[in-house]
Amino acid sequence: MISAPASSNSRKSTTIRAKSLVLPQTLALLLLLPLLVTIPSASAQLLSCPISTLFGDDQPGMVHISMTQDPTEMQVSWATEGQTDSEVEYGLDDNLDQTVSGVEECYNYDMVFHTATMTGLAADSNYSYRVGDGSVWTPTFNFNTLPSPASSVKFIAFGDHGMSDEAQQTSEKILQSDADFLILSGDISYANGDQSVWDDYLVYHEASMASMPWMMVPGNHENEASYGFDAYETRFEFPSDSNSDFWHSFDVGPVHFAGISTEHDFSAGSTQYQWLAQDLAKANANREQTPWLVVFGHKPMYTSHGDNSHDIDDQIRNELEPLFVEQGVNLVIWGHDHFYERTWPVLNSTVQDRGVNGNGLDFSEPGAPIHIIAGTAGRGSYDYADDKPEWVYYREKSHGILFITADSSTMSVEYETHAGEIGDAFTLYKVEPPVEEDEESGLLPGPSLLLMVLAFTLAAARGREKPSRT
Repeated sequence: MISAPASSNSRKSTTIRAKSLVLPQTLALLLLLPLLVTIPSASAQLLSCPISTLFGDDQPGMVHISMTQDPTEMQVSWATEGQTDSEVEYGLDDNLDQTVSGVEECYNYDMVFHTATMTGLAADSNYSYRVGDGSVWTPTFNFNTLPSPASSVKFIAFGDHGMSDEAQQTSEKILQSDADFLILSGDISYANGDQSVWDDYLVYHEASMASMPWMMVPGNHENEASYGFDAYETRFEFPSDSNSDFWHSFDVGPVHFAGISTEHDFSAGSTQYQWLAQDLAKANANREQTPWLVVFGHKPMYTSHGDNSHDIDDQIRNELEPLFVEQGVNLVIWGHDHFYERTWPVLNSTVQDRGVNGNGLDFSEPGAPIHIIAGTAGRGSYDYADDKPEWVYYREKSHGILFITADSSTMSVEYETHAGEIGDAFTLYKVEPPVEEDEESGLLPGPSLLLMVLAFTLAAARGREKPSRT
């Protein structure tokens, strides 16, 4: 049975029980061989998973949802210790009147992973669902479907999560928020080869992951010793027309999102680059529906961390920056470096725009993307270089997450620390940003105010000089 994260003692006892089952399992498999020969489909399914899953518990857990490229769908994934059917019951509000079957998948770990897709969903609606095998079910979960393209959207963004106390504070903020979904820029659980950490991570975060889509890309810590990317690829399913979970794209409200992998070849001519170039070009041609383009990935294109052995920012800039600028990417969100950092709109390490009146807070079509590093969700903070590069607008060492709200004309970004403070905030505009009024006079500041004072002075002078008619 999958329940709360297991203690080290209970994990050891599970291992002992598993070892004690080796001989009975082997005998059972020998007895099953005639059946496997006569039923090829069953043979393929059984032999693709560890033998222990033939005898494991059917209780489902680790439930999480993700979007597809169709706004009327929602994918749900879960895990069982044993091989069993994949069934989902779902419906509007509390009516579980629709059923869909899913598929099972395994890797070299004693679990079976299930995925199914709920279809025919109405926009901006509340759905209930549960997963199981037709006889054993999870409790009922709820989620809200995503807004239509004409609506505004609110999402959370961060990277480098894990299971620390600070990571759990991040999870509490997610549960307390009214965001529609979140994006996670890699380094998810920090399992580092210990697959039970993945289990604990998914159980702990099930409350939010089962009710809000978590859209992720891999970081370097998803490439695990002895497993490679198997855990990431098998446990998560994301939308893609490239048949890869490593890079994918989707639309929500007025925003097009492209998630990329800095852990795979992204050089010009690579499979990933060709997919990204086509995806961004298509999105750029569809600005009436999705006026905003957001890219998220793990290792940053711009960073003041200053460790050449840790970062590959030069390589990423050389390969991807021209494409981002050509297709008008508005915002790029990275992880990897454990601090918060926001650039000015930048191209070739040169600032392109300093905002309205140079304030760094309001930008209207600045001509280059703003880059944010938000590797702040749970790991220990890194130092950055003492000398702040000219292209860095702001940086701080803290834990926190991004809250981003977008409609057809504005995108507002706030970095909120775990202490509840707004560390940074700015707004992108598709229209001319409003000009702030003078707080004391209520009149327009700067040259406009001087011209108005001069006009009143001249008018008064003319009034005094005007001859009397009497």
